[in-house]
Amino acid sequence: MFRSRFVIVTAIGVLFFGLLVAAYRFGQWHKHGDVHYTQAMLAFANYKTYALITDYLEKKCYEAALTEARETRNLQVRLLADNFREAGNKPRLLAYIKLRDPQLLNSVQSGQVPEVRPFTTTCRSQ
Repeated sequence: MFRSRFVIVTAIGVLFFGLLVAAYRFGQWHKHGDVHYTQAMLAFANYKTYALITDYLEKKCYEAALTEARETRNLQVRLLADNFREAGNKPRLLAYIKLRDPQLLNSVQSGQVPEVRPFTTTCRSQ
């Protein structure tokens, strides 16, 4: 009787451990897919923004191009600041930003980020 209980408890333990490993592997696979999805969405959004700015520049609508670029930059800084906090100020992220733009890092850490506001641009082709 004792031996059969031991076998059942062991089998349940092994099954539980197997399910735990499977759930972990599934989570890692799913998380990896989300990264690529997010990167693709960001690449597409950047493509559309750069295409719009290029279009303005080709039409010699310099003020519209500057406004679009400036406001897009402000939005990116705001997103960086929000995600920076959510990421828990990880040392690798700190080092990455500090190496490339220490002034931006100081601004983000001190909470001095631009407000994102609605804007319009007009361009009349000449």
